[in-house]
Amino acid sequence: MKQLSFASPVNLQRWFWLLLAINCLFIIGSKWYLQPLASGEIVRFELAKDLSVADRIIQEWVTYAKLNRAIVSIYLDFLFILLYTSGLAVTCVFLGRLTGHEILMRAGKFFTYLLIIAGICDVIENIAMLKSLQGTATRWSVLLAYDMATTKFSIVILSILFIAICLVFRLLRRVGA
Repeated sequence: MKQLSFASPVNLQRWFWLLLAINCLFIIGSKWYLQPLASGEIVRFELAKDLSVADRIIQEWVTYAKLNRAIVSIYLDFLFILLYTSGLAVTCVFLGRLTGHEILMRAGKFFTYLLIIAGICDVIENIAMLKSLQGTATRWSVLLAYDMATTKFSIVILSILFIAICLVFRLLRRVGA
């Protein structure tokens, strides 16, 4: 990710638009491919926290023939981890630079490291969920998935808030110019 900080603004802008398009296409394609499983159902499983809740979700997926789709969804998520972390990292660096504020530019670089941590948390979460779905869910695997999911979501939400702040600063800079 260090190379992002030295990339030219034109290259960052190209990567931004390319990763935005690829992420959007991946999300749309995944939603279509994974039907009738909804992304909200996977999030509900990620955040189950309690073994009995996770077991109920698994039983519901078995009853409605969604278990295999849930497993496929988790495997697809390994690719999505690369896409969304790269996309958000490029966006943080790109928009941080566009603000022209040194602190926001440095913060944009810092968010690339946070997003690497989010990606690692997401991988661990996926492994824990696969363990639960392909075998017997345990209290430990359900709690690990929950802890990793909340950490990941927290970092992603912070990144999105940072992006929003950068957009406001960019807008104020353009209005003041």
